Amino acid sequence: MVGFEAGANDYLTKPFQPYELRARTRTLMQMKRSAEDAVRSELAFLQAQIKPHFLYNALNTIVSFSLEDPQTTHDLLLNLGRYLRGSFDFKSKERLVPLRRELELTRAYLRIEQARFGERLRILYEVDEDADCLLPPLTLQPLVENAVRHGITTKENGGTVTISVRADSSYTLLTVEDDGKGMPDGFQTLVSKEEEHKGGVGLRNIHLRLVKLFGTGVEIGSGIDGGTKVVIRIPKAIEKEDNR
Repeated sequence: MVGFEAGANDYLTKPFQPYELRARTRTLMQMKRSAEDAVRSELAFLQAQIKPHFLYNALNTIVSFSLEDPQTTHDLLLNLGRYLRGSFDFKSKERLVPLRRELELTRAYLRIEQARFGERLRILYEVDEDADCLLPPLTLQPLVENAVRHGITTKENGGTVTISVRADSSYTLLTVEDDGKGMPDGFQTLVSKEEEHKGGVGLRNIHLRLVKLFGTGVEIGSGIDGGTKVVIRIPKAIEKEDNR
């Protein structure tokens, strides 16, 4: 009775029989497989959300260079291949992927966009050499894409997107910052803008995945004419658990 009052209500009233143990083990394994299948299905859906307009614009950009600048055309085709491979790679069905993979995908995306926008789009990387972490696939690149679409391309003279990765004793901090027009009520405004442009891996989805995995989601600071800053904190304790 004392045990029940304390909340311990999973008493074993008799020793397990072998068949009972096998049955429970099978049930647990089925539950584990079901959870893994659900994650894979969600990620497959996310991977299918690459925006058609990006591919259309990327191909138009490549065609525009094809006659006069074969080397740039070659480089852009390589980066488009890297982008597509990183987005559809079946390894992306993993629950967490290395930061370097997300950075490779992001760099490939940005090289294409820089060819398209020219001097209007400037990129700064501030990545600690020893900073590394595991994070959900398709996390960083969509945040950078939001910064380009909603922060930079809406300004006549363009602007700068800064991608920062810093590590301290407790967290790896990923920051995507732009010096665009900014917005009031950062998170809700950005989510509303996403809903106007259907498709793609949305900020809300990224936020919910991070909260589910790490207990902390996307942090946004923004103001009118003050740019937008998006921060993700990856707890190091969780990184260590996933590396066991």
